[in-house]
Amino acid sequence: MTIKATSALSILAIWMATITGIAVADGGYPVIIFAFLATTAVGVSAWRRLGISRLIAITGTWSAVAVAMGGHTGNWWISVFAFLSTGAVVYSLMRRDDVLIGIGVAAAWLAVGIATAEYEGAGWMCVLAFLTAGALSNTRGNGARGLSAILWWGITAGVVLAGGAGWAWLCIPAFLLTSASLGIGDFGFPRRLEWDLFDRDDDADRVR
Repeated sequence: MTIKATSALSILAIWMATITGIAVADGGYPVIIFAFLATTAVGVSAWRRLGISRLIAITGTWSAVAVAMGGHTGNWWISVFAFLSTGAVVYSLMRRDDVLIGIGVAAAWLAVGIATAEYEGAGWMCVLAFLTAGALSNTRGNGARGLSAILWWGITAGVVLAGGAGWAWLCIPAFLLTSASLGIGDFGFPRRLEWDLFDRDDDADRVR
């Protein structure tokens, strides 16, 4: 039984972002607590291959925390929802090669990080980023859904940066529009945790 590379890299990404955030913010040490919890979420199944898609999602999520902390030390609290997002992504239906889904999750979080770094009052957007991460990572792997998240969350970040924190409410339609693109019958929850080292991803088109 060995630790899989993508699991190890995910843990490395969490701590690199955490250390960077603390360094640039010159504080915000409580973020360590939630980085540790996120590490535990990944680490308890570190012998299974998470895949590049989850690695991208987790890296984007925690990079957003570092970016947000770079703007305001007090933004460390969004790491609470970064931890929740990490758990949602790790124990989800996301396939290992759902790269666009992983990028979609990362895009939603990076939009939050950029907006929150500029306007501390926009921090509550992380709640909707968490919900977006949960919705995307438990879909059936259509890359168009990741593109939808990139589009709507990108627009949201741009408008907030240009117009101020008062436009942060746009993250709500960004989440809803991303979720609306999922399609009826395309959303589900994992029925089991994948502990087998050699398990292949479930075929979404077969009868379960």
